[in-house]
Amino acid sequence: SGILRNKYHNGGRLRWGPDGKLYAATGDAQNGNYAQDTSNLSGKILRINPDGSVPSDNPFGNRVWSYGHRNPQGLAFDAQGRLWQQEFGNSIMDETNLITRGGNYGWPSCEGTSGACGTAGFIAPKRTYPTAEGSCSGIAIVREALYVACQRGTRMYRAVISGSSLTNVQTYFNGTYGRLRTVEPAPNGALWLTTSNTGDKDSTPNNSNERILRVTLGV
Repeated sequence: SGILRNKYHNGGRLRWGPDGKLYAATGDAQNGNYAQDTSNLSGKILRINPDGSVPSDNPFGNRVWSYGHRNPQGLAFDAQGRLWQQEFGNSIMDETNLITRGGNYGWPSCEGTSGACGTAGFIAPKRTYPTAEGSCSGIAIVREALYVACQRGTRMYRAVISGSSLTNVQTYFNGTYGRLRTVEPAPNGALWLTTSNTGDKDSTPNNSNERILRVTLGV
């Protein structure tokens, strides 16, 4: 309880961490001020014990793990146990972030690298995407490569995780299947991709014309 809702900016991604905790992305419910309030559960990445209680090592004594998020979507852990996150920007750029305990990712003062991003304490994204080429939602990590599924951009990005950087970024399926919502690891080193072309935004009735795609990866 206590997570505000709205027609937009609800976040909603869930991911179990290698530490056995549940991580949950929450949007700012279209109120940017919530994102900077560490006593408010909106505009955050939350970290929760399996029974719903607050982990004793959370930074603010509540379920908040990181803050300053607008509409966080994708969550994925790499082989080192680090949490990567994908976030919808407003009108300028989207972000891929490397999440740290108690980190402040700047919203609403900072969007990507625009705005007051030089403010002390704000953590810069590891990669940004123009919204016309992004609006990316789900992410997955397979063999130390990060895959990003994009809606408005109608494409999937692949980036190599090198240290704490994202390198060798490549684009796949640009416009081939339309809007891509989610990418997840599939058995045998493959990926699942889901489309999101009709009805996801405004509750279009009889919305069944979507697909789940299986993508085979190279060695």
